[in-house]
Amino acid sequence: MRKGVQDSSKELFVDVMDRLSAQQDPYRPIHGILADACRCFGFGCGFVYESDHTGKFALEERFCNYSNDALKQTVYLQEYLGGELLAQMATRPVVFFPTRTVNNGELDMRLAELFEANSLLIVSVVGTSGNTEAIVGMSDRRGRILLSGEEISVARSILTVVANHIKLRMYQRTIENSRKALESVLDNMGIDVYVNDFNTHEILYVNQSMAAPYGDKESLIGKKCWGSLYDDKDGQCEYCPQKKLIDDEGNPTKVYSWDYERPFDKAWFRVFSAAFQWTDGRLAHVVSSVDISENKRNEAIIRKMADYDTLTNLPNRRKLLLDMDSGIKRMAAKEQSGYVLFLDLDDFKQVNDTMGHRAGDELLVMVAQFLMEHPLTRDKCYRHSGDEFVLLCENTDKSEVDAVIELLLQQFSQPWSLTDGEAVCPASIGAAQFPADGTETEALLHNADMAMYFAKRNGKHNVNFYTPNEVLCDVPEAAAGES
Repeated sequence: MRKGVQDSSKELFVDVMDRLSAQQDPYRPIHGILADACRCFGFGCGFVYESDHTGKFALEERFCNYSNDALKQTVYLQEYLGGELLAQMATRPVVFFPTRTVNNGELDMRLAELFEANSLLIVSVVGTSGNTEAIVGMSDRRGRILLSGEEISVARSILTVVANHIKLRMYQRTIENSRKALESVLDNMGIDVYVNDFNTHEILYVNQSMAAPYGDKESLIGKKCWGSLYDDKDGQCEYCPQKKLIDDEGNPTKVYSWDYERPFDKAWFRVFSAAFQWTDGRLAHVVSSVDISENKRNEAIIRKMADYDTLTNLPNRRKLLLDMDSGIKRMAAKEQSGYVLFLDLDDFKQVNDTMGHRAGDELLVMVAQFLMEHPLTRDKCYRHSGDEFVLLCENTDKSEVDAVIELLLQQFSQPWSLTDGEAVCPASIGAAQFPADGTETEALLHNADMAMYFAKRNGKHNVNFYTPNEVLCDVPEAAAGES
């Protein structure tokens, strides 16, 4: 090696190592290193090409001391070299010094043609997949640059150091892009997500959709979850599912899901909670939730369709049976008593026959409205079927139920003002007591029904309390069902 080149190249190698080691920012340009290397070894251009996901290699950094257009902005190695030569580029020694002589191999000559160079020195940056992901090199169009084997070795070492830096830079860029992509996915997936320390409850991460109603991400990070998300909490939420997320030894178990209504806007969310290890090894609690407000509204509509009468908006027989089951269990547990009142409109058929079914429907709606609005009957009434209504008087004594019955008899003795005229339609009422007249829903409802028929048989517009010795064996079944 020529002594001058030998000394300067070795000094340059040390300088390059020092400069790259001192760089805090991996994205800081290495234009100066390329320029110094080209001057040291006599090349006119230095370059760094990096590939993207399409296989296109774009010129990322360059130095050129004789022509701004001496280097192509983009090269397509796959198309130009073919798969076999491109694979060879990644597996054979990573330094090439092709000159236009018969001693060069096909890969050397193809690279020289691609870069339109008489002299070319290239180092491949091979990624984890084993493919060439970047190239670092020096080239010259003006003529052949003659270097000794030792000079090429030093130049190769310098470019290899630069290539390793480029590889690290690409790796860090990949990590950063992956982080941004993941963050973008989490911000735009339509699901709210946050992570808090399992023990301190400090928020470690929150996505954009979760943070939006509370301000921004920065306003939540590092704060206690309950202090950030709720105005009325000064400690861990009583419904926090943390204990369900770990086993007795403190190890994460399965995902736990639950529904939650946000207090300030009444929005409903299905929440999924799980324990896992955070990036620093600590145990963390990830909470993700999806807005199910629309689902809840649809469920409410479906429930109303299933449980409420479409004409009167009163709860129907299905809801009556469910509520009676629940009420009987509550009263039995507390040793309380209550009453079931079975009400039937007398002569309702006559209203339909003389005034029309529209008037009959109007009357049923008015009856239901009265029952839903009066304090003594509000939240107690159901439409059983047709012109039959049922009132559940849970935890009620005889004097209280007598007041309800007196109200009903008085109201139904008055005419109802309909669109097409007035209708008088008294009511017959049957009453059965829990637990004396039955401890099961069907039995109690049946006995109140039978008591109502006795009231109807005894002159209508009357009330009858069920007694076990009353039977309807002398009343034809069809007659018993007439109003």
